[in-house]
Amino acid sequence: MNEFVCISSALYPDNGEPIQIKIDLLDHKSGVAHLCKGFDISPSDWPDGYGISNEIVTLSTHQGTHIDAPMHYYPDGSDIVAADVNNFIGNAVVFTDKSNHEFEIEIEWIDFINKLEKYKNKAKAVFFITGAYKNYGHKDYFYNFKGIPEKYIEAALDLGFSVIGTDAFSVDPPFAVMSKAFIETKDQSKLWPAHVLGRKKNYFQIERLCHLEPFEHCNLVEFIALPVKLHCGAAWTRAVARIIE
Repeated sequence: MNEFVCISSALYPDNGEPIQIKIDLLDHKSGVAHLCKGFDISPSDWPDGYGISNEIVTLSTHQGTHIDAPMHYYPDGSDIVAADVNNFIGNAVVFTDKSNHEFEIEIEWIDFINKLEKYKNKAKAVFFITGAYKNYGHKDYFYNFKGIPEKYIEAALDLGFSVIGTDAFSVDPPFAVMSKAFIETKDQSKLWPAHVLGRKKNYFQIERLCHLEPFEHCNLVEFIALPVKLHCGAAWTRAVARIIE
């Protein structure tokens, strides 16, 4: 049996995120002084003169590898705590985009549907590998990536899949691309179509998967991506996966 490997992106300050990640560190020297306050203990009484460290982290629930719940798509949607954890443990069908399309993946429709039909009783998620993960850590990752057309997601949901995963910054194309399309057409469906789809067909998105080299040529993986238990529309996850087929 193949071992699980981490498919999550790491979080760190100055990683190019549009919203900066901030980490305030209480190091081991500062920690020991803090712990001694109010007690008849001095820092030198601690083994090695060290206390314990702590970090105060400021970041969005949508930074790093995270899971979006229906609450993210519309006000009456359920939050991540309400989700059945079994949604995030199981198998995922894998599609790797090989098209030259600039801002959206493109997969042969018949091949896509046939593969979903083949695995619909063996999997609950669909993972799309767009190649974006290779740019993680660079600013370009956040502004130049491929979205997943609504029709692919809706077809997967109609066949019983409940989780959609991507290695890109978002399931939808870059905001600048969607905004331009809307301004040119005044068509509201151009704005966040994959997210808005979640208003009528509830599903979960795993965004910003990473380290996907081993999975680009497989069909089926087993994954675990349990979200942190927050009463929010999204939560971080340490996702892992291994090849099944």
